[in-house]
Amino acid sequence: MTGWWRQVRSTAPSSASPANACEEGRLPESGERTEVPKEWAGTLLRLAGVESVPTLAPQEGLPIIGVARAALARFADDPQRLPRRPQMLPQLLGALNDPDASGRDIAGIIARDPALAANLLKLANSALYRRHAAAIESLDRAVAVVGVEGLRHLVAVALMQPVMRTESGVFGRLPHLIWDHTQHTAVIAAGLARASGREQVFVAQLAALQQGLGAIVVVQALRDACADAGGALPDAPSLQRLLQHWSPRMGGAIARAWGLSAPVIEALAGQRDQGAAAMGPLARVLATAAAQASAELEGVPQADAA
Repeated sequence: MTGWWRQVRSTAPSSASPANACEEGRLPESGERTEVPKEWAGTLLRLAGVESVPTLAPQEGLPIIGVARAALARFADDPQRLPRRPQMLPQLLGALNDPDASGRDIAGIIARDPALAANLLKLANSALYRRHAAAIESLDRAVAVVGVEGLRHLVAVALMQPVMRTESGVFGRLPHLIWDHTQHTAVIAAGLARASGREQVFVAQLAALQQGLGAIVVVQALRDACADAGGALPDAPSLQRLLQHWSPRMGGAIARAWGLSAPVIEALAGQRDQGAAAMGPLARVLATAAAQASAELEGVPQADAA
């Protein structure tokens, strides 16, 4: 096993405080005093060029923000409005959470869905995940190269990608940047949680993917609200606050509708506006990973970021 998915690039925290438990590669204990960087949405808006687009004054943009909030609240309360669960999710989650399931067992399930298999191989050969010169051209080769743990991560990402609708529009590249950010966050979260065991690693990955899916829903609601207002955009700080606050909430609503585990839902719920001391260990891992992923993307030349 190559352990490729554990090779997380270390990113310095934005504050000048000493490295915290997350940066040491372990989950912090409940109540442990740690500095947790939480802001990630503003970076994505900057990279998408939203800040350079003419926007409404804060007061003028409030009605658009209000319409988007109302739509998101309806989505959160009505599972029928949320993205549909991938058909193979229950079966694959069962195999991915089974400590006795081998890589070949998991690959056998994936092979039943040619579209999923093709998506997984495409991911395995992408710049973010590829660690070898030779291309991975089959599921058997993927098992041999990335191992069972790496395959678990790839499967989770491959399952979510078709649900992540990334159409362009008034927000330009923002949906595509959210998907890049989501993948980086999942990889970093895995590295931060790995010392606490495979189960915690997988929960951290799923929470990161659900938060990214929630962010896509937020952008869709904002896009519709802006279209109804004639294409005008609210100011960037208002957009940032809405994206930062509602993405984990929508991710949690989707996780509940899809029947994901309580730890995934709790990690997302912990992203609310609160101090580090009030956050659970996995919530702090997710917050740290999201902020570090934004810092990584900000350092990537835009020609190479997509």
